[in-house]
Amino acid sequence: GKMLRFSGFVCLGFPMRPPASADIPITDRRLARHSSAEQVHLTGGSPHFVFVTWLTNVTEPSVLHYTLNRSGTLPLESGTWQNLTGPPGEVYSTLMDPRYPQTEGGCTGTPDYAKPSCYYTSGEVHTVALTGLVPDTHYSYSVGGVNRQFTFKTPPAVSPTGTLRLAVVGDLGQTTNSSATVAGLSKLVQRGQVDLLLHCGDLSYADGDGYRWDSYGRLLEGIYSAIPAAHIGGNHEVANGGENWVAYKARYPNPHHESGSNSALWYSFEAGPAHFIMLCSYTDYSHNSWQVQWLRTDLARVNRSRTPWLIAVWHTPWYTSNAHHPMAEGAAMRTWLEPLLADAKVDLVFSGHVHAYERTRPVYNLKLDNTRGRPYITIGDGGNREMFPDPWVQPQPAWSALREDAYGFGTLELYGSRTASWKWWRNDDPWNPSPAGSLGDAFTLSKS
Repeated sequence: GKMLRFSGFVCLGFPMRPPASADIPITDRRLARHSSAEQVHLTGGSPHFVFVTWLTNVTEPSVLHYTLNRSGTLPLESGTWQNLTGPPGEVYSTLMDPRYPQTEGGCTGTPDYAKPSCYYTSGEVHTVALTGLVPDTHYSYSVGGVNRQFTFKTPPAVSPTGTLRLAVVGDLGQTTNSSATVAGLSKLVQRGQVDLLLHCGDLSYADGDGYRWDSYGRLLEGIYSAIPAAHIGGNHEVANGGENWVAYKARYPNPHHESGSNSALWYSFEAGPAHFIMLCSYTDYSHNSWQVQWLRTDLARVNRSRTPWLIAVWHTPWYTSNAHHPMAEGAAMRTWLEPLLADAKVDLVFSGHVHAYERTRPVYNLKLDNTRGRPYITIGDGGNREMFPDPWVQPQPAWSALREDAYGFGTLELYGSRTASWKWWRNDDPWNPSPAGSLGDAFTLSKS
């Protein structure tokens, strides 16, 4: 059985609302290129495996230098460095969305394949798979021919008695509000208080401006180079600006083959006491679809004596009391998959898409249900340029425990097989409804 204990409150309004936060100017020093090998980031989730990805402005081999770093500090003066060479870097090209200014490399008029100015051409995207890693262990590394050292720690080993500390974010973008979220996450990473980052989709908000994938990678390099991240794609990775997954798949690989998936759009992995299912809201999820065939197989392989926690992530929420992004957007996926996830006893679900925070009580088939239901958390409050999705549905549904317009991120700590502790942290910014403080919500999920 499960028992929920939670504290929190509903913020009813803000007396003074700051204006929407536009994207940080492309000329801002935080978005500038500072190295020939840049935008270094880690993707994965497994304690034994991580992808290291970076971009270069010259053609060079995909060489990764790495070593154990028992202290976890930099620079590392000594150590047995090993070299690992991955496949050659790849360059891709996309047709630009003309709504972006020419100062950002955009074209004018309509998207025109005959205009050279309407194309974005990427740098060389290099990815090296680093395998055979020791769980819960610090490694130092550098990439390419540049002597910049980074360090990261692998997630804890898969174990029913283990502890796992997660940061969870969604719909991040690259605004002043986004940078406040990044600053909060950075503090946790620098203190060594998080093992893994879950991203619930909508990363860069490039929306057809290829240069904005570069600026996003630069803004996030401090975090993404220091902690493995597991992403799932959102609508801004596929639909907006004709993205069609091209940049997302090139830049943010995931270990989908390791979980038997034939698509980077859905996959699973395990770390600590948890099995994570990463699903796609923007592909076929009907009964005999590729995604659902894989999902049935993956759920059948879950061993709850090995990974007692089962956590699912996808972009579009099934349960939201927001009227701007209504439940109708996720209704078809919920109809197909909710019974399957209930049968599998999924413990907790994270989504983004709605640019606010909301947590439900255990809910199933639109009703409160402590037996077949689970809490759903919408964490689409990372800070992108599109502002809060007002209005909220009134009255607030019985299954909605808390909802609020504020920017921030969440942390989830799993303690063995019995206890999960969730906290939602508001950013220290004008949207924080002072004097409420930074902790906006907290609950404990206990298993008997």
